[in-house]
Order: sequence, then C-alpha cells, then structure tokens
Amino acid sequence: MSDHDDVNPLPWDDAPRSAEPARGRRRRLDSAFEHPLEEPEVDLFGEDASAGAPAHAKGAAHAYTEDDFLSPQDLLAEESADPLLPIGAHEAPARRSPLHLLPLLLVAAVVLALAAGGFYAYHWVSNNVNVAEEAPQDYEGSGTGEEVVIEVKDGDTGSDIASTLVDAGVIQSAAPFIQVFTASPEASTIQPGAYSLQKQMSSAAALDALLDPANVAGQRVTVPEGLTNKQIFARVSEATGIPVADFEEAAAHYTDYGLPENPAGTPEGYLWPGRYDIPEDATAGDVLTMMWERMESELDARGVAPEDRHRILTLASIAEKEARTPDDYGRVVRTLENRLDGIGEAGGRPMALQLDSTVAYFSGSDSISTTPQQRATDSPYNTYLHPGLPIGPISNPGGATLDAAVNPPAGDWLYWVTVNTETGETKFATTFAEHQQNVAQWQQWARERDAAGG
Repeated sequence: MSDHDDVNPLPWDDAPRSAEPARGRRRRLDSAFEHPLEEPEVDLFGEDASAGAPAHAKGAAHAYTEDDFLSPQDLLAEESADPLLPIGAHEAPARRSPLHLLPLLLVAAVVLALAAGGFYAYHWVSNNVNVAEEAPQDYEGSGTGEEVVIEVKDGDTGSDIASTLVDAGVIQSAAPFIQVFTASPEASTIQPGAYSLQKQMSSAAALDALLDPANVAGQRVTVPEGLTNKQIFARVSEATGIPVADFEEAAAHYTDYGLPENPAGTPEGYLWPGRYDIPEDATAGDVLTMMWERMESELDARGVAPEDRHRILTLASIAEKEARTPDDYGRVVRTLENRLDGIGEAGGRPMALQLDSTVAYFSGSDSISTTPQQRATDSPYNTYLHPGLPIGPISNPGGATLDAAVNPPAGDWLYWVTVNTETGETKFATTFAEHQQNVAQWQQWARERDAAGG
C-alpha cells in the first residue's frame, strides 16, 4: 500500500453528476488540481483499490475525463445562480401584480360597450325606421272634386305651405311639393290669403292652383297703411258687399270681436293694414277680428307688452300722418317724446304737441291742414288744447311706423315742418328760431306753387 492508501474516497464520486451543483463541482475540481499526486486510488465500482485490484493500477495517477471540467453552459449557470439560495434550491418566479391586467380589462369593457351600443342602435332603427321605405308618395291628378279652403299666411315658406296642404288633405306628403315649389320661379309670387283647392291633388296641380287668381277664396282686399277706420270700412265694403253700416255697428261693440278695450273706446289704430281674402260668408265682425289678430301678432313680434300697446299705436298712427319716409317716422316719434319730456329749450316743462293731424282727425278732414276754428274746437284729440298725446290713435299704422314707435332714433329735436308737401321733404329743428327759418322755407315753396297754378 502506498502512503495514500488510507485516504477515503471523495464523497461526491458516487453521487450522480447530473444532480451536482456547478459551483460545488468547481470547488472540488480546484482542490484536485492543487494536489494531483495525492489523489486516492478509488475503484470506480465502489471497492478499495488495496483489496485485490491489479498491481498495475495501484499508485497510478487518476485520469480525468471530460465530465470533470466545467462546460460553458455550467459557467453561465453559475454566474446567474443566486449565491444565497441553498444548494439544490430553485429561485421561484416573481409574483406579478393583478394591476398589469387593468389595460386589458379596460379595452374589453370598451369593446363590450360599443357592441352593446351598436346592438341598441340597430334595434331602435329596426323598430322605428323602415329603411326600405320608398320616397314620399304624391297623389295624381287635379283632385277629387271635394273643395277645401286653405290659408297662406304672411311670411310662409314653401315648407310652411306644404305642411298646410298636407294637414288639409290636399297633397299626400310635403317633399314632392317642396321640390316643385323650389323649381318654380313663379312660386315666390304666391300671395298671403285664402285659396280654394281640392282634396288629393298632385303637388304640381296644387302649386298651379295657388298661382291662379281664380282660386282665391272670397274677395281679396288690400288695405294700405295709415287709413282711418272710416276709410277701411268703405274700401272693404266695396270689395265684399258688406254694408258700411254693419262695420260701424261692429266697431261700436268692438270688444265683442276680440279687440281689447282702450281709453278711446274705438278700434281705431287696432286694424292691421295688408292683403286680406274675405270669405263669402264673412260678417263685418269677422273682418274686425281678422284684422285685429294680425295687428296683435305684429305687436307681439316686436315685444310690445299689452299695457303699452295703446301708447305705441297712438305714436305710430301720428307718424303715419306727419311723415312719409321711415327715417322721418323715427324722427317724428323722437320729437314727440322730447316735447312731452320738456328737453332742451323747453327747460324741463312738457310742451303741447300742437299737431294739425290730430285736429284733422276729429274734424273729419281729409287734409292735414286745419283752420283756426278747428284748432279751437274742444276734443280729446285736440293737441293744441290738451297736453300730452291724444286719447287714441288717429290711423291704423303699419310695420315701419310701429318699428319707429318701438325704437325711435336718438336726437334732441323739438320741431318739424314739411317744406315740400309734394315730395314730403321734412326738416327738424332743435330751437324755435331754427324752426322759424324752416317755416319760412315752406311758405316760400307754397307761394311759388300757387303762382305756378299748382
């Protein structure tokens, strides 16, 4: 036996190499290389070499095999191994927070919401819209012969007229009528009023009927702005055959026909001028109602409160008589307000309006000029004798004078005079001296007109 026969076999030689950690293997190999001649003689089959091994094997150097050295894979595994883990242990994978699933959950929620919304929209459309529905239908021909009267109101568009015709059973649907209305240059000439049509007409036939004056229902009457009730009654009576006496009787009981009560006790100023189609069976009271409803609509459109209506109508009616142009309408109203407020040289004291137009009204004169005797006659309309506005309107105003009364321009005028009654040229002044110069200009024009035989 050699000096090393008593050395015990290395404890790891009998262990399966595949289960041996790389780090431990390197330490043991390092130790073996430090003492290569002291390697004990070990029987690879687990028996001591001194117990009957061949003589040539005793004391021979150990031959290292390929498995005794670290491979590159072993080195990589060693570098990545955790030195704090016990041999044979494996590092558990890191636990991931449930929050990493949140984006996926949000995307899924959005997709589900869109899908649900799409399903609901499809369900609604399927139940409420017939996607296969054909274009709106139109009747054929010129109607059934059954007469129906429809009204085209002031300001109606083609769509408005179409809706009226559909509601009356004249046409089947609005779209075909709007199409032919838009394509017709003459359609814009359709006037407000009542028309006699037939049931179940084609859209083209209905349009042609509205353009034919023969289909106007009743009697068409046009009432100009600025007329008095007396003048209106005469004009409507001539067109309709309703006696003037019937209008005078209805006017005496104007509140019975929907007109509001007012201090003057008359419908003067409350009848809207314009175009009217008076039905064949209409009464005088029906006409008053028709004209008042139009006036009421115009006042409401301008934001005139019910308590202000009488005053606004009175101012506008004076402007109708005292001026001829929209600009002068506003200046007249502003001058009236200034005199009532006593501005400028009035020194804060209200001035009498002294309007010939109000005197001419109660005198029944068709001319605005008045005589001294008329100006001396007592009447609640006499603005020479009584301060303030007259008791009520002196004519029936239109849109331009209503606008002027509601919103007159700024200015400090106190006087005006028409210096040319043929052209309507009117001059306004802030002082009496300036006004006197304007009056002299009017007097000169009058002398020249008379000299020329005018």
